[in-house]
Amino acid sequence: MGGFDQNCKKGSRDCKKKHKAEVIAIYISFIPYYLRRLPQYDWEGLREYDVEQMKIWLDDIVKQAKNYDIQFKTLVKETTSSVVKEIIKSAEEEKIDLIVVGSTGNSKLDRMLVGSVAQGVVTNAKCSVLLVR
Repeated sequence: MGGFDQNCKKGSRDCKKKHKAEVIAIYISFIPYYLRRLPQYDWEGLREYDVEQMKIWLDDIVKQAKNYDIQFKTLVKETTSSVVKEIIKSAEEEKIDLIVVGSTGNSKLDRMLVGSVAQGVVTNAKCSVLLVR
């Protein structure tokens, strides 16, 4: 995931001020189960790399958010199956009212299509979902 998008910054700041909302940033580490079973893959090395990237990503978001007076709660989850299911499960556990999910697209075709994770969250979440491009 890229930088903290300008629309997310403004939307989070406005929502937090108006509704005294708590903002939660979640990172889901996804290493498919089959990689854990194959000896030629160093899945523990993959996991360590993913954890390092997660820390960088969350630290960056927290630093940028502080510039806009937004306090984040951060969650880190791991899954071997479905990122979509983990997002939805986390939203239910945390009693989240709104999920903000990013969908990037550089070409015209990309803009017409929503990423598979974003589409899955939009389709299956029980709460409202804001899709940010």
